[in-house]
Amino acid sequence: MAEQERVSDVWADPTGRWRRLDLLNAGLFALVCVPLHLRVGLAASVTALVLAGALAVRHRSWVAMSGLALAAGMIQLLAGQTAYVADLAYAPLFFILGRQADRRVRLTALGVAVLASVAGATNVVLAGQQAPPDTAIGLALSLMGTTALAAIICVGGWVAGFIRWQQRQAVQARIDARLAAAEQRRIAQLYDLEQERRRIATDMHDVVAHSWAVVAAQADGARYALAQDPQRAEQSLEVIADTARHAIGDLRSLVARLRDPATATDHAAGDTAYGLASAGPERQADLLARMRASGMTLDVIEHGSPGPSDLVGLTAHRLLAESLTNALKHGDLRKPVAVEQDWRSGYRLRVTNAVGERSDHGTGHGILGMIERCGLAGGVATSRRVGDLWVVDVEIPEVGA
Repeated sequence: MAEQERVSDVWADPTGRWRRLDLLNAGLFALVCVPLHLRVGLAASVTALVLAGALAVRHRSWVAMSGLALAAGMIQLLAGQTAYVADLAYAPLFFILGRQADRRVRLTALGVAVLASVAGATNVVLAGQQAPPDTAIGLALSLMGTTALAAIICVGGWVAGFIRWQQRQAVQARIDARLAAAEQRRIAQLYDLEQERRRIATDMHDVVAHSWAVVAAQADGARYALAQDPQRAEQSLEVIADTARHAIGDLRSLVARLRDPATATDHAAGDTAYGLASAGPERQADLLARMRASGMTLDVIEHGSPGPSDLVGLTAHRLLAESLTNALKHGDLRKPVAVEQDWRSGYRLRVTNAVGERSDHGTGHGILGMIERCGLAGGVATSRRVGDLWVVDVEIPEVGA
């Protein structure tokens, strides 16, 4: 069974340090064991040399290592010579197999370790077949000792490698979990930044679109009334000045948010979180007054009074401002604009205006911003044409409902 994909393998050896150490250890092993086993026989000495080769490649290729280790065992069985000292190399070789990531390799290596122990004992039995009958007890004891020694070397090496693999898996799992958590935090931060960017863009559109729509309407009115009704022109200029002051305050707050994002970390806090000026009843009254001064006839119906939620109050103010701005820019101002607000059990808004003759309905950023802003407060906003009317409906549930 293939191992689960890791975030980062902390046990990789990119520098090749272990492979260089293998070459050094294999050279020392051959230097000691090859001459030592010449006393046993040429086959034992060749076995030591082959095992030295297995040690040299154990961190490079477990397949090549396994092939050389198997060849060394076959030489001993066929020649009837045992390289007693060199056979100790099977312990680090089975250690490598016991810590392999592939479960199939580990289980196969365990089976081979058991077979190697039995083969070692069988080799002793074959070597002792010519012994006199009175040495049967000694032969049995020798068989048991050889089997136990082979098991300690082969199976013991595999068990040590398997334990190391489990330890590394535990460490790797902790590291992967930390890396995954760090990646999730990074993605969450990017998401928060993107959401804040969208909120700032929505606020910027609301401030600029509403303010300049009022300024444009008042400027046109002042220009036409300047000669015949100076007092009305003066009133229009006052509205322009008041609108510009509010817009400057809002823009300063938005710039402060761009410079210091920490000011917008708690959106549930209301006005301060959004970086905008207070959106209480006075601000809404100013909004309605500016719209009336811009030539709009308003039929306002209001049920209840604003609740304690600053977020809902700000959202309601912005949605009403955007709805009236769209009516000012694209509606037929010869007919009244109906506004109905209901603060009972949450907040509901309906703005209805006659559709103007102009086909220009804007870029759609305002409507999209209304939907997003309403969604932040947990509500739903729709803006649609119904016959000759344009209807905006907003519903925000009661906080905690």
